[in-house]
Amino acid sequence: MIVADKLKRFATGIRNLPYLPFVLNPVDTAAPWSELAPGNYESPLHFVHAVRGAVFPIFSPFRQVPHLPYEVPENRVQIDDNQGWFFLNGICTDRNVLRLNGKALADLFGRKVYLMHNPSDGFALDIFECVLGRTMQLVSTLETSVADILEDALGRYSKVVLIVHSQGGIISTGALYQLRDRLQGSRSLLLNKLEVYSFASAATELDLPQVYAEHFYHTDDFVARIGVAANREKFSGNRFTYRAGGHLLNAHYLENFRAGKFVAIDAEGSRLWSYLHVDGLVEPEVVPA
Repeated sequence: MIVADKLKRFATGIRNLPYLPFVLNPVDTAAPWSELAPGNYESPLHFVHAVRGAVFPIFSPFRQVPHLPYEVPENRVQIDDNQGWFFLNGICTDRNVLRLNGKALADLFGRKVYLMHNPSDGFALDIFECVLGRTMQLVSTLETSVADILEDALGRYSKVVLIVHSQGGIISTGALYQLRDRLQGSRSLLLNKLEVYSFASAATELDLPQVYAEHFYHTDDFVARIGVAANREKFSGNRFTYRAGGHLLNAHYLENFRAGKFVAIDAEGSRLWSYLHVDGLVEPEVVPA
């Protein structure tokens, strides 16, 4: 069964290869905190490091997810209401890109955002991991460390919001399953405090109805097409789509989310949308499933 499942995932990846060259399109350097704009990085050297890390494979097993310093809003007053917001990144993301993602999310939602780093193994290996539907860690250190962080946060905050992108969807699924198994009896009620929001999830499932979840993906995004879009019946939570390509979180997904372009296909509006902390928004369209 496991072998058949892997073969099915591999076939899905091969079938969607024509979409792979367009993961960076459109090349939008004007979007807030765009990963494609060198000027958004702290220095030209940081941009060079980000490009190098995406191109050259660096496979390092047995890694844990470091709990990096948080990012806070730069252009608005920070909301402080005892909520813990966390972000787990996707493919081809070094710490410089991770910080850009954190800055974008902090500004968009007016929140302090804690950053959890899924280190990149380079573009080729990251894509291969996504095609297989799992990480290439020899042991589940990434998933376990994310579960540890979330378990601690659920004990400290009134609400915990987890935002994941791309390959972060794979790791977070395993982490959330671990968390579900840990929180037994009355402690399982802690899961009611958790909300999960994925963008372009590369995961092939998330069966956790007790946790509120929303999933956003572009119809022509290669990673989403081999993940959430190819396995929609295996995901609990609400789904939102937009007919577009592009895989980057800041330049593509958050820009389209902020503009209200995602369409709800589960007959419900987006709770994440209600958390936006910017002016001049256009309400997203809601289409019955």
